[in-house]
Amino acid sequence: MKTIILSHYTVKDTDPVPWKQTWETLADFGGRFAPKLAPMDIKLKLRKVVLEDITQDNLMIGNMVTIQSPELNVKETPIEDLLGLDLDYTPCESCRTTNGSEFPCRTFKDFDGKECQALPEEFFIEATLRVAFKAEHGDQCGCSDCSSCASGCDDEERGLHSEHHCR
Repeated sequence: MKTIILSHYTVKDTDPVPWKQTWETLADFGGRFAPKLAPMDIKLKLRKVVLEDITQDNLMIGNMVTIQSPELNVKETPIEDLLGLDLDYTPCESCRTTNGSEFPCRTFKDFDGKECQALPEEFFIEATLRVAFKAEHGDQCGCSDCSSCASGCDDEERGLHSEHHCR
């Protein structure tokens, strides 16, 4: 069985609203999506990683979700990198350290162009499907020229697809 691991990073004693919402969405997604991956012999595992030190670097990592699959040689990768999302940091009323210091929150644009601090389920679906596709098809999708395929073989960022269809 292959394992896909989604990890959510937080910082000890820091629990802003967008971070809580991301974890709740991720946990709900995992509960509903894991049974759909089981017939593909894929186990979906969720991890919550709590960073101990309240540092600026750790606060900037807070609310990051990564994906990895050791069996598929997919190293731990932030899902924004896998999906080609723009990352920014914006003000957040609930983003405060235990001493009351404010810090900016990781912010993305969703697929409709709307900014979001709490990661939506579609990000988890898209990232998981890309890795699951690799489990099913390896590094090649079975089409004659993967350089033009939007399947994740080669040119997924541009989303190109030639006139032929993947088998």
